[in-house]
Amino acid sequence: MSNLTGAMHQHLWRALAAFLLLVVLLQYFLLFSTSDGAGEVPRRPPHHLPSPIEHNSAETWTFDHLRDADNPALNRAKCQAAFPELYYEIDRSVQYWRDRSHTITQEDTEISWRQDAALRVLVHGNQVRILETRHTWEGEGYRKRTRAVLGQIHRALLGAAAAGESAPTAEFAVTVDDQTLIPNAEDDTHTIWAFSRRLIDGDQERHWLIPDFNFWSSPPVAGAFHEMRDRARVYDAHVVEKKQQVIWRGVKWTNEYVRGSLLNVTEGMPWADVEEVDWENKSTIMRVEDMCRYMFVAHTEGRSWSGRLKYLLNCDSLPIIHSLDWTAHFYHLLTPSGADQNYIPVERDFSDLAEKVEWYMAHPRESQRVVDNAVATFRTRYTTPAAEACYWRRLLNGWSEVAFVPDPYETTTAIMNGTTVEQRRLRGIAFEEFVQLQGNYPQVAG
Repeated sequence: MSNLTGAMHQHLWRALAAFLLLVVLLQYFLLFSTSDGAGEVPRRPPHHLPSPIEHNSAETWTFDHLRDADNPALNRAKCQAAFPELYYEIDRSVQYWRDRSHTITQEDTEISWRQDAALRVLVHGNQVRILETRHTWEGEGYRKRTRAVLGQIHRALLGAAAAGESAPTAEFAVTVDDQTLIPNAEDDTHTIWAFSRRLIDGDQERHWLIPDFNFWSSPPVAGAFHEMRDRARVYDAHVVEKKQQVIWRGVKWTNEYVRGSLLNVTEGMPWADVEEVDWENKSTIMRVEDMCRYMFVAHTEGRSWSGRLKYLLNCDSLPIIHSLDWTAHFYHLLTPSGADQNYIPVERDFSDLAEKVEWYMAHPRESQRVVDNAVATFRTRYTTPAAEACYWRRLLNGWSEVAFVPDPYETTTAIMNGTTVEQRRLRGIAFEEFVQLQGNYPQVAG
């Protein structure tokens, strides 16, 4: 009897297992089958791999600087999620031209008013093309800057393509000089992309601010920007563990008042390592990342803005910044006080520098709070290569809202088999060709 009962139990369990297996197979068939009818169930991969929309959704994505800081291919939604406060200068420029009720024309981008250091650029199909240059290749300085700026745009557009996006066709002028020297007639509508604008100069509100050339590279004291950022982290330490001094190196002649004042107030002070650079004396030259060993890093304007600030903000040191006459594309993020304070403000002549340095030395907890804010705002987010690429692409979109739509093609003639034939070809020359030419191309002036 027990044998019969055991056999019945075995058959019962086998039948139950078979039924459960049939239910699972039926569910699987219903889930992954397709139908021509209205009740079709969408197919999904067995492991539910995220669809492209899910993968790119900013709603489920957050910026991680360890993963994303060097990625130039964040899509538009991720750029907004990662850097929501980056685009102030773009929005300001767009609003300026809307308030003027003026659509920027091709004539507004002509650069005959510049003697040198200017070029005209076409963006089409996520590619960079150079239309015209004005003596950008005469002198190593302008040549390096020109290559660096075009390299930034090229990289940003490659990122757009990788993200599956297309930048608008746009035509614009750029200067790689420290100052634009833009015409100051009240009704003048010339405009240009520039590294900075002077805050008290209403004419310079016409500028469209761009990341400066140092975001690409600045040899010999910094090298490639992304590599400098990595080297700077070697000196990360609590403020009390750093050299308890203010560090500064630079030439005085570019801004005698500001830089001369700093040299004067720090002379002989034990809390200062401030020295004018003599390019003939190598011992006075210091690589940017080595300044990160110090508790305080001092910023000074030069002929206009100074490119040093982005480097100093990539240290985990206390930035000291005098009152500024010029602004760059990210300066609106500088916060002088309050819970989000991220630098130490001082007078333009540094007359209160000693007082500020002594106070922050005596309050290391407050000093560390300011440093941590600076690192969180600038090094880990708003001065990253990813932020730079996002800014360039947003700039192209903003420009296109208030500027003319250029024709990227021109009509040329050629003789084929004795017959004159008209041909449509892209204007200018490609970036990839331009950087190889040393400026000796007949269709590029200057």
